[in-house]
This record gives sequence, structure tokens and C-alpha cells, in this order.
Amino acid sequence: MKITGLYIHIPFCIKKCNYCDFVSISRHSLCSEYIQALIKEIQLKSRTDFLVDTIYFGGGTPSILNAQEISCIYQSIQNNWKIQDHPEITIEVNPGTLSDDKIQLWKELGINRINLGVQSFHHHHLHQLGRIHHEEQAHEAMNMLKQAGFTNIGLDLMYGIPNQTLDEWKEDLSQAIAHHPQHLSCYSLTYEPGTLLYLQLQKKIIEPLPDTTVRQMMNTLFQVMAEYKYEHYETSNFAADSQFRSKHNQKYWKGMTYIGLGVASHSFVNQKRFWNCSDVFHYIKKLSVGEDPVENCEILTIEQQIIESIYLGLRQNDGINIHEFEATFPYRFNALFADVLKEMESAGYLDISKDTCRLSYHGKFYLDSICQGLVNAL
Repeated sequence: MKITGLYIHIPFCIKKCNYCDFVSISRHSLCSEYIQALIKEIQLKSRTDFLVDTIYFGGGTPSILNAQEISCIYQSIQNNWKIQDHPEITIEVNPGTLSDDKIQLWKELGINRINLGVQSFHHHHLHQLGRIHHEEQAHEAMNMLKQAGFTNIGLDLMYGIPNQTLDEWKEDLSQAIAHHPQHLSCYSLTYEPGTLLYLQLQKKIIEPLPDTTVRQMMNTLFQVMAEYKYEHYETSNFAADSQFRSKHNQKYWKGMTYIGLGVASHSFVNQKRFWNCSDVFHYIKKLSVGEDPVENCEILTIEQQIIESIYLGLRQNDGINIHEFEATFPYRFNALFADVLKEMESAGYLDISKDTCRLSYHGKFYLDSICQGLVNAL
């Protein structure tokens, strides 16, 4: 039986954040129809040869749904999929959408991992990012969740925000760590085409922080996390202990099987990637007549698999397992990348042993360039 994770996409938001390029809408009148369609897809895609060990409610803002709506979706998963005992079940939460009844139901359903989208503890940065919550709500949310008995809570933070100072970033980290979260995801702001921040950047309404400042913030992040004994297990992710690593997200980074349900969600099975249509109306319409909402698919070539193994492997602190690489592909790792590996190891970007190839501390600042250098050697 194949182990898999389920990703459930909830596209509804009170307001789209200024940096977000995920599929999300604020038309809540579609919520009931969407959930009906989602339940039909859960039934349509169910497989008796799969055993689910992780479930991830993402979005959008899953915590915008009321208790009954989340319960209906989860009940459908239970009725149609085989679920492993004590699965990891995560829900993404916006601090501005919490209530005691939602928290209580999450506990009753068995949701055991919370991913809280804080981003910043500074009001002016939250405003610029278009977040609906204020900094006090973030603190209140952490307290509410801990009081309810959740023992696996992660916080999302963002750095590289226009006009953000290094001292403000240090303060964000300090306030986050004061809550003793089990997990921290810290992302450098990217300006994605189609977002409001990207438009403001193009019109020169805002200016990006200098690369040197962003690198200083990244360096501060690494140092602070090490000081507080957080394990840096993936380029943007830190766990208070290895048991608090995101089991679901590791499926993406390790090339494992996962099934995406909901509009625009992606799946990966046996080196085949397939994804649903990205229009909410189209998604609802297709499922209303029993049609599969999958829009397209691709079967990865050997070269594509190698490229992904490089990018995903070097994102992780464990690095690329050379034995696994050579057991998967018909190549000797060191021979395939010989000249580039020697050059990057000499420059201090890579640490290479007979078993693994991983980024050095210095190399973590140049992940994309290093990966591209290896890919160019193919």
C-alpha cells in the first residue's frame, strides 16, 4: 500500500494579501457550492491502495470556514480514504479568523498541527503586506491555541519587506520565539507577477530592500535559530525538534507521493505530476457534472527528475543522498558533476562526503545560483 499525503485547497480569503499569487477569492457566496464540489472530488479521487498519513488544509485561508464546513470536508475524507492511525493533520490559520468554537472543533476532529500566518509583529508592515490582522491578534491567537491544548504550532514570518530594518526583523524573531513555537517558517519576500506589490514595484511606488540587507536578515535568522536550538532542516523552515518537522511538506521536498484536492491543487504519483484547473467557477462546474477537474499532467523525464533532485535536495539540510541518487539514476553523482562540484567545494559553497552533498553555511545564501550551476553541467 502506497503512503500518501492529502492537500486540501480552500481558496477563500477575507482579502487577498498584496504579495500572494496563490489561487484565492473573496466571494464567500460560493463557499457552499465549492465545498460540495470538493467533497465530490474527494470521492472521485479516493484510492483503496493508498494510505493517508498527512492531511494539510491550505489556501487561501482555511480558517475562514466555520466549524460545520471543516467538519463536512474532514468527514468526507474519513469516509472515502484509508487514514493511518494518528496522522499529521495541519490547518493554515490567519490570526484574524480565530474563534473558540473553531479551535474546539479542530481539536475534536483530530487536527494536531497549526500553521499560523503571522508574517510580522509590526503594524506598518502588516498593512503594507495587506494582512487583515493586527499584531495583538497574533499574540492572542498563540495564547488561545496553547490554552486549547495544541502542542504543535508553527509560525510564518516574512523578511525583506520594503523599508523593513534589521532591528525590526530581529524584534519579529524575538517576539515569535517568546511564544516557544514548535516550528518557524521564515520566507524572504518575493515579488510575484500579478500581485499588488509587484505592480507597486513596477510603478516605483515601493523599492525592494538591497540584496546586502536581505542577506544580513537571512544571516541573522540563521544565527538566532541556532542560538535557540531550532533545527534548520529546510531552507526556510526550522523545527524545535525533529519530531516537529512538517511531515506533509517533506513529501514535496523528498519527491514522495501526494494528492491535491481542490481548485489549482497539484498531485504527484509515480513521477507523474497532474494539476487541477485554476478557476473556481470552472472547478465547481466540472464536478457538478461528475467530471475530473484535472487540467493537465506531465510525466517527468530522467533529466527533469535529476534537476528536481538537485533543487529539492539542496533545499534540505540533509542535502542530496548520493547513494539514493545513484540507486535512482543511471549515473555516478561525482562523475556527472565532477568539475562543478570541485569548483563549488573549493569556493566553500558545498560540503561533500562519500554519502552526501549539502550546502555549507556560506552556500545557503546562494542556493539558486548553486543549483543552476549543477543543472548547467547536465
